[in-house]
Amino acid sequence: MPQGSPSLTGAILLLVMMALVITALLWEVMTYARRRSILTPARFVWRLVGFGLLLSVFAGMFAGLYLIRFSSQVTAIRYWTVFLMLAPVAVLALVIMAVQDWRWLMGEQMRRRAELYRQLGDELRQMAQNEPQGDSNDA
Repeated sequence: MPQGSPSLTGAILLLVMMALVITALLWEVMTYARRRSILTPARFVWRLVGFGLLLSVFAGMFAGLYLIRFSSQVTAIRYWTVFLMLAPVAVLALVIMAVQDWRWLMGEQMRRRAELYRQLGDELRQMAQNEPQGDSNDA
């Protein structure tokens, strides 16, 4: 079986994906630092962990394909075996975190909607109380 070299397109694609993850990470940190985020500190830390997991999966793929020169096939098989066991765990953790984040955001949206309806109800009650009860010029 001839040994092929990884393609340049694959390297560029992995580097672009890592750059996108780093950009999203920096955007999240800047948004949180400016206090424009609705995330709690714990949710923010979990987001950082998620970005770290995603970045480590892409970096591990890039390193295994383009940076590491394995001394033997056994070493390469060990690296890819460990990596391929850890990568699905990281992806599963990311999926679980995304589902929990989505549920939290939906709950937050419901709470905000309920608050808006409460405020609207209070304003309507106040308007109804301030209206005159009837017309005093009845014939």
